[in-house]
Amino acid sequence: MSMTAVIKVPTYKKIVHEGWRRAVLKEFLKKYLSRAGFHDADLVITPLREMITVYVERPGLAIGKSGRLSKRLTELLKQKFGFENPYLRAEKVEEPFLSARLIAHFIAARIARGERHRRVVFIAMRRALSAGARGIEIKIAGKFGSQRAREERFRAGVIYRCGEDLMRNVEYAVEHILLPQGMMGVRVRVVKPEAKTPDQVVIKEDKIHEFLEKIQEKSEEEILDEEKKQQEEVDDG
Repeated sequence: MSMTAVIKVPTYKKIVHEGWRRAVLKEFLKKYLSRAGFHDADLVITPLREMITVYVERPGLAIGKSGRLSKRLTELLKQKFGFENPYLRAEKVEEPFLSARLIAHFIAARIARGERHRRVVFIAMRRALSAGARGIEIKIAGKFGSQRAREERFRAGVIYRCGEDLMRNVEYAVEHILLPQGMMGVRVRVVKPEAKTPDQVVIKEDKIHEFLEKIQEKSEEEILDEEKKQQEEVDDG
């Protein structure tokens, strides 16, 4: 009588596999929904279905007429990733130029059309800062019409390089463009509007009101004390 041993997969391997699966899913959605302006995706697995939320610039291009594109994408997700009952929904990105991925895609698409990279970069930086970004850095590397490749860097505002500020407040994205002269890369770093710098001064209005009330109470007490003293001096006189 032969018994098959049940192999228990370690927990860390499950975590690594789930992270790899989500990364591959995002890469697939990025390519499939490039025309819709893909920003990010969330995957929530429940006992009944797999809920996939995609954040795009133009949700209409992700859903399609009468939901045709979303149905086709649902079938592809079943085949490629083994989802049993995927549910897809699209959310609009309110500020596209606060997304590093969308900015990099914008620059790459404009350069691929033949526009000058400096003009495109300055347009993207101006729009990002107008949208509320604390800082932005754009690097473009490749052949700019010459035989030798070089890198150009553009920066505005505050940019974090290391530490917790980099992990929490900076969004990073990379795009590649295949041009006749060779491959060109676009790297974008965007500092979020809610980022707090160490030198930022925060004024607490409630504390100011409390302090003013205390000063007012003290001044009223001092006035009453002075009136009492003057009254006592008059009585003594």
